[in-house]
Amino acid sequence: MRLRSIIPALFMACAALAGGVALALETPPPASAPANREAKPVDPEAKRVAQALIEEILTASHAAEIYGDLQRTLRDVYIPMMREIIQGGYPGMPDPNPEMTAQLAKLLTAMDYMRKAGEELDVALAENRGAIVSDFAAQLAREASRDEIADVRAMMDLPAVRKGFDVLYAASKLMTGYTYEDSRIVSEFSAWAKQLDAAKNLKGLPGLDGNAVSVPSAAKVRKAQAVVEDLIRISHLEDTVARVKRFARDVYLPTAPVSEEERAKLAAQIDEFEFTYNMRKALVLALAPSVVASVLSDADLDTLHRFVLTPSFAKGFDLLSNTVVAATAFTKDDILQAEKSFEDFDRKAQVRERAKSEGEKVTDEWQALIDKWREKLADRLSPETRQGLERSLDDLDKTGSPI
Repeated sequence: MRLRSIIPALFMACAALAGGVALALETPPPASAPANREAKPVDPEAKRVAQALIEEILTASHAAEIYGDLQRTLRDVYIPMMREIIQGGYPGMPDPNPEMTAQLAKLLTAMDYMRKAGEELDVALAENRGAIVSDFAAQLAREASRDEIADVRAMMDLPAVRKGFDVLYAASKLMTGYTYEDSRIVSEFSAWAKQLDAAKNLKGLPGLDGNAVSVPSAAKVRKAQAVVEDLIRISHLEDTVARVKRFARDVYLPTAPVSEEERAKLAAQIDEFEFTYNMRKALVLALAPSVVASVLSDADLDTLHRFVLTPSFAKGFDLLSNTVVAATAFTKDDILQAEKSFEDFDRKAQVRERAKSEGEKVTDEWQALIDKWREKLADRLSPETRQGLERSLDDLDKTGSPI
């Protein structure tokens, strides 16, 4: 088999299991000639190895968790938020005019049908999970040898690949890690911040732009100091910067595919960043309480501190920190090992390259398998849900999404 095509095929299987709604509703391509499945019997051992590989990818990629998070966020966050925006009164959002209300209502209808379709397909996916994995594993076993499948599985065991999946999962939480209440608090804070005349008019540090500035009281500076300290604490700023600096110096610098001259420039830039950051950090920490106290009123400071201390603010910074932790978890050895493995994989792929006509036949066989499960999953949607979703998506295509 053309070795490079194994990986896309594996992710097709994962998509069928973790993204049933998209697969079921995707418009099928023009029908091609039916694949001759009898020409190639399935090697039972190759199929067993292929099944294990698919299961391993599903686990390592967090596919089920990401799909579940997306469904929950759609149901518990975006749909209620859209309803409140349409009704008016959502924090930070002006009440929509009649035209916008109609557009948002169409979007809400499509979102609700997507929720229903997801719930209905969850049952079908659970019932057919084993059959889907078996079918895709059988097709993989027809077109790939045990050694080829083993090569892909060896790549899955690379620390860099596992950590790459962890980065994607952590990043997905930036979209799905919030509750409806979190979304309201963030929107409320944004609206409050926009209303601050000081925030709108401040172009530099008070007192340094030539304009007179009122001197805040010691008590007000202490209040601002508490806000700044709590903000720095929940932001994980020091840990985040330390991780990024370590990654840049210990991982990216020695492994970047650049000339030695460029590498020397990178090293100098990293040194410059570290020096500049330390200098500016000391300056900001020294001036921030006085600056904030001179800009904000006592009431504004209390409001800002209330927002900073909400669980929603802490959660947002935690999710961002988790993404940074995952993205900087790679080591130099991880990168070098992965580079060597991918080079070996590509070299074997070139040796095992197939004729164009045979490659097209393999593509047709995979497409036929996808079409089979697309039809089966689509048939499990209730007529009301399927027709409603198709109709609502058509409406959005004609008028365009309002957001």
